[in-house]
Amino acid sequence: MQYLVTRGEKGKVEVKVDVAKAGFIEAYGKVLKKLGTETKIAGFRPGKVPTEILEQKLGSGKLLNETAGTLVSKHLSEILSKEKLIPLDSPKIAIGSLAKASPFSFTATFTNKPQIKLGDWKKIKAQKVKAKEVTESDIEQSIKNIFEAWVNRKSEVGGQKSEKTTTIGDTEGEAEDDEGKGKFIYDAHGNKIYIKDEKESKSQRVKESKFKVKSGSPSTNAQDEIDDNFAKVIGARDLAHLKELVKRDLETLIANQVEAKLEQEIFDKILEIGSCDVPDILVDDEMNRILVRLNSELERQKKKLNDYLSEQNTTLDALKAKWRPQAEKNVKISLILDEIGKSEKVQVLPEEVGQALKGVSETNLSEEQRKDLERYLAFSIFQAKTLDLVKKTVTS
Repeated sequence: MQYLVTRGEKGKVEVKVDVAKAGFIEAYGKVLKKLGTETKIAGFRPGKVPTEILEQKLGSGKLLNETAGTLVSKHLSEILSKEKLIPLDSPKIAIGSLAKASPFSFTATFTNKPQIKLGDWKKIKAQKVKAKEVTESDIEQSIKNIFEAWVNRKSEVGGQKSEKTTTIGDTEGEAEDDEGKGKFIYDAHGNKIYIKDEKESKSQRVKESKFKVKSGSPSTNAQDEIDDNFAKVIGARDLAHLKELVKRDLETLIANQVEAKLEQEIFDKILEIGSCDVPDILVDDEMNRILVRLNSELERQKKKLNDYLSEQNTTLDALKAKWRPQAEKNVKISLILDEIGKSEKVQVLPEEVGQALKGVSETNLSEEQRKDLERYLAFSIFQAKTLDLVKKTVTS
């Protein structure tokens, strides 16, 4: 067997393989023998069927294809291992010649996982800033923002006599019940965040906020003050309790912002010392993930993608072109973290994947889909653990 590897731009690889006549005859004979033991023909014991009768029974097409498949699998695996090639997609196989007792050739094309050029990432220095203290003024301003949003929402449903349930804010997952523990609020800067009932676990993610607003014009409603009654309407026990919840979630929001800023600083610095030729297939996959997240968000808002595109006065192609630079950056960061994690021997334990699977419904998943999900979760955990390692190493 002889082969030639041609490497193109952005990870494109072509592997051309030539198998001599003798090699094909040998592989053909092994396939014929294997199928002979599995094929039942009246008057003959398995494995004892004459070659001519077996070929007639099975057909030359089946035997040639089986032989070709065996040779492609065998030789391509050997070449990938020897040349240290890692296909990101399934190789496309083109058969050049296929005939009994003749030389055999095929060409495999695929996108190879790029090699990462990485400097000494441990020399990176990043500083985690101290989280800003939440002041009484911040809390009061946030509650004022909540109140104004609540009044505006009443105005939107004004004039109707029936009670209407109104869902507000960005959402995550399915809605809570009408007594929902998750309530949306505004922080002192007007950002939407969520307050959580004290009975909830700290690790529990707050899902879609839901509360009931009694219809009617604001001017005819008695509730026009920021007081205990207002606090109860949006889910707190009283105004003092609302202040506690707002303070807690403002502190969480600020802490998350500090962490996000630190991570972005680290990402910017590892991009400076690491480089790779990012394949289009990975960038396209990342843009598809962004599109999936957008569709999920629009679905929660009861909107369609076409409506969103119309509102933004854009097209899907233009939107993807806008996303592409960030998608490329995301892929580079992921590849660099992958390289760091492997060099530092970061491990993902089976029980960690099992724990992550507990929060996922597997009812309608096939076995193959379940394995894909497990691989995805393992990769996500690996990336998270690697990022934690990097943060601990480079943060002062």
